[in-house]
Amino acid sequence: MSQRANQPSYRMPDPGMTEPSIGELIGNLARDTQMLVRQEIALARTELNRSMSQLVAGVMKVAVGALILFAGFLILLFAAVAGVHKLDLSWMVSGLIVGGVVLLIGLLILMAAKSGLSGVTLAPTETIETLKDDRDWAKGQLR
Repeated sequence: MSQRANQPSYRMPDPGMTEPSIGELIGNLARDTQMLVRQEIALARTELNRSMSQLVAGVMKVAVGALILFAGFLILLFAAVAGVHKLDLSWMVSGLIVGGVVLLIGLLILMAAKSGLSGVTLAPTETIETLKDDRDWAKGQLR
């Protein structure tokens, strides 16, 4: 799209020219409104893409944290089985220590992911604000 296409179509008349007719003004307003709607749609798409990217990244962190917690749980189960089967304290203690560390890492990742997701909103707030401004502008044009 050229730079000219992004500019309002109304221009101040030259001193020697007559003022635009009502039809021309309405046509200009319709073109400008159409351009404004297209720009608002593009802004909404951009905002939604950004929000979705943040959401996907947060969900991926939650999934990784959950997998690490599951691995820690399996290690703790292995430690309990080894302890009951052999009653060898060193295997059980080492399994509990490793499992505890893995669970702690998974818990830290989940907590970080949860705090990262708490600030994500899917509502296109910038678009909503500019639409309100546009509505006010359009009302002022019709007066």
